[in-house]
Amino acid sequence: MKYSKRVLSIIAVAIFGISMVACAGSITKESEKSKSPALPTKSTTIELMTSWGGVDSKAGSLKEIIAKFENENSTIKISNQSIFGDEYLPTLKTRFASGNEPDVFGLWPGSDIKYLIKANKVADLTDKLKEDRSWMDSFKESSFSLTTYENRIYGIPFELVFEGLFINKDLFNKYQVKIPENYEELKAAITKFKENGIIPIAYNSSAEGSYIYQNMIANLGGSKGVEESIVDGKINKYYIDAMKYLKELYDMKAFPNDALTLNSNERNQLFFSKQAAMIVQGSWFIPYFDKYDQSVEMIPFPSINNNSPKIPTGLGGGTFYISRSAWDTPTGEENTILLLKYLTSKETATFFYEKTALLSNLKIQQETPYSSLAQQSIDLYEKTLEENKTSIPDHVIDRSAWNDIVIKQFPYFLEGKKTAEEIWKQAVEKIQSN
Repeated sequence: MKYSKRVLSIIAVAIFGISMVACAGSITKESEKSKSPALPTKSTTIELMTSWGGVDSKAGSLKEIIAKFENENSTIKISNQSIFGDEYLPTLKTRFASGNEPDVFGLWPGSDIKYLIKANKVADLTDKLKEDRSWMDSFKESSFSLTTYENRIYGIPFELVFEGLFINKDLFNKYQVKIPENYEELKAAITKFKENGIIPIAYNSSAEGSYIYQNMIANLGGSKGVEESIVDGKINKYYIDAMKYLKELYDMKAFPNDALTLNSNERNQLFFSKQAAMIVQGSWFIPYFDKYDQSVEMIPFPSINNNSPKIPTGLGGGTFYISRSAWDTPTGEENTILLLKYLTSKETATFFYEKTALLSNLKIQQETPYSSLAQQSIDLYEKTLEENKTSIPDHVIDRSAWNDIVIKQFPYFLEGKKTAEEIWKQAVEKIQSN
């Protein structure tokens, strides 16, 4: 009996030991759990605002890029607040004025971005670019000149744009009209198309319709004439003379009969539907044509006064900035730079080109042309001498003066109710007051 008790005692001690080990193991596992990585933090939202919204040719591709970014960065969500058309710039300016600015935004060069930079509303990206030379060096070096202010870089110059004259070649062939290389040949083409019931040039009196005027300024003045716009307190002669050339075409009835009341979409449709033979537009116009359409070609605007043809060129709405308000938040700098690098990568540039013919300032050679029109336009740009490439006039002139005074009063000028000098005097006064 004593022996049995002893055995039972040994067994009890053993069971107690096993229990203690099991308990210790449980405690250890709980301790290990407490040391395991924390669950993902709450998602951060970045507000992105570009002009690639609505029916813009790049809107769908932007959504795809955003979805890919979110898939690869699960704790970051993108609120895409892009807007299409003429409402984009006023909406963006209103948001900044009310302190409700987006975190990352796209904006072409000009007075508006300069005002925001001067007001300390835009983040300085210089140091971030210099820290990541592979990112900075992926761009053509000269492209940063348009996003640099007082030797500091504020924007990423992703999208390259340029302007010219688009022609419906099939109409030129059908009516045996020579493709114009100079102003006299342009007037001859206008006359021939009018005789055959074809609208010579699709034009309307909007900011977008003013591309023809801008090409005339560039043609007459070259780079110096475009950029040194105000001399001795007055607009220079090239901006004045270009208006007079445009009025000559208006008086020739080169434009639609309702040009002064057409909206931009209606103007474009005249060219798409072959009711108009020509239109002055930019490289962003290319994706609106079928990839296999070979009836449309882009040429330089015909030379005036025997000048070499000029191509206004610059940066488009795909020039990206980070607002200072986002930059100064705890994770804002890190997250917005992550998005910016993704938006402006070679992979994204290739995706946009293949989907929308967007031309970028990155040092890459696209192997497969988006379309024959895209390739022809790229060849035109690359074969144009640098001395014949100019700034885009509405990137030089204060945008509020350009839109609110010059463009708004163009109908009065074309109808002979105001002179070019009167309109530009008022515009210069606004520029100087700003």
